[in-house]
Amino acid sequence: MTDFAISKIEKINPNLVREVLSSSRITQAEKENFVRKYNNEIKTSLDIVPTSTEYNKMMESRPLIKYRPFKNSFTKRGDKILLAKALNIQVNEVDDYIKNVQDSLSKLDSLDFIPVSTQDSLKTYIYRHGSAEQLVEFFDFELQKSNDILKILYKTLEYNNNGVADYFVRPIHRMKNSTLIDLYSVVDKNLKLSQNNGSITEKQSLETSEWALKRIYQIQHNSKFINSLKIKEYE
Repeated sequence: MTDFAISKIEKINPNLVREVLSSSRITQAEKENFVRKYNNEIKTSLDIVPTSTEYNKMMESRPLIKYRPFKNSFTKRGDKILLAKALNIQVNEVDDYIKNVQDSLSKLDSLDFIPVSTQDSLKTYIYRHGSAEQLVEFFDFELQKSNDILKILYKTLEYNNNGVADYFVRPIHRMKNSTLIDLYSVVDKNLKLSQNNGSITEKQSLETSEWALKRIYQIQHNSKFINSLKIKEYE
C-alpha cells in the first residue's frame, strides 16, 4: 500500500486500519497522515467511546490531577528518591542512569546487564514518569521477554494495573498519533513473533491484535478527553 493508495480510501474499517498501521511498506509520516486525515472515521469504525462504568473508574483512580503542580511534582520527586535508593545512586543521577539504560537496551535488545529487581524498579518509574519514547521501548522489551504475551497485553492495556493505560491517564501524558502508531507496531510485531514461535495461535494473534488496536485508540481518546477537563478539575 502506498501513500497514493491511502489517499484514495473511500471507507474505513478495522482491518484496513490494522493493515496500514502494521505495514512495513508505509512510512511513519504516511501512517500519521492516515490517522490524522481519517481520525473521525477510524474512531467511529472502532467504536471507542468508553462506557459510563469505565469512565467513572478511570476518573476516580487518576493518580495525578491537572492544575495540581505541587502535588504532581511531590509525587514524582518521591518516586525518584525511591528509585535512587533502589539503584544506590544520587537522585540527580537518576535521569542519566535511565538514559544510559535506554541506550544500552536499544543497542543490545537486552537488560541482562542489570538485576531483575532493578529492571522492575526502572519499569515502575518509567511507566509513571518516563517519556513516551521510554515507555514504548520498555513496553517492547516487556513483550519480547514475556512468557505469556496475551496476559501482559490484556493487563497493561487495562486501567489500574500500573501499565500503559495508566501512563496515559495522567494529565501530563498526552498520546500523540506518532505514539499511538509506535505502540500498535510494538504489539503487532510481538504478536507475530509469538505466533511464529508457536506460543500463540494465528487466531489468538489476530483477535488480540484487533482488541489491542481498539484499546490503544480508546486510551488515546480518553487521554485527550481528560486533558480537556480544565475548568472542572481546576475548581
